[in-house]
Amino acid sequence: MVFPSMSEPQAPRRPVWLAVMSSAMLVYAGMSLVDALSLLRSPQATTAAAIEDVARGTGQIEAARRLAAVSDGIVAAHPLAVRADAVVSGLVALLTLFAVAAIFSRDRRARQATVAASWAGILYQLAALPFAVAMARRAAEAGAPVLLQVLIQNGKQFPGMPEGDVGTALRAAVTMMPVLRAAMGIAWSLALLIFFGGRRGRAVLEAER
Repeated sequence: MVFPSMSEPQAPRRPVWLAVMSSAMLVYAGMSLVDALSLLRSPQATTAAAIEDVARGTGQIEAARRLAAVSDGIVAAHPLAVRADAVVSGLVALLTLFAVAAIFSRDRRARQATVAASWAGILYQLAALPFAVAMARRAAEAGAPVLLQVLIQNGKQFPGMPEGDVGTALRAAVTMMPVLRAAMGIAWSLALLIFFGGRRGRAVLEAER
């Protein structure tokens, strides 16, 4: 009797970084896909929704409703653009999930799929950023005063700063939110390119073909 372990070649042991990165890809892409589907089902302005969550978290229901109205107004002005953004985001997430499946199954297309998903993520972030910043500016103009009231009512103090300066700072912070999100997304895609597109990925994944 011949045991399979004696007659079949054993798959090479994979490095820890590959398991960590592919698992992180799975989580990131899964969350991105859920967010995209949620936006398709119930479109909303992401930045306005984020500051609405701040109001709800502090129990300021009326302020949260006003911020929700801001989000609805932005979406009503750009319904197709909001849905198109969600569709493209979902497609990038699906491509990333395909790359993860290829990695887990030791598919010969794993490296190419991961590199493609990384570049798709970078291009999406860059292409979506101008629209995201424009929506954030609208959310900041209408929502920053409401957010300031929420913070003051919850005991937040800004010693030495006039209320007008605080409002200006809040508007700037709200406007920067999509920029920070895009920077994080691009940094993640670059990390994938470094690990999978470089010598490490080539040495591990192409050796499994």
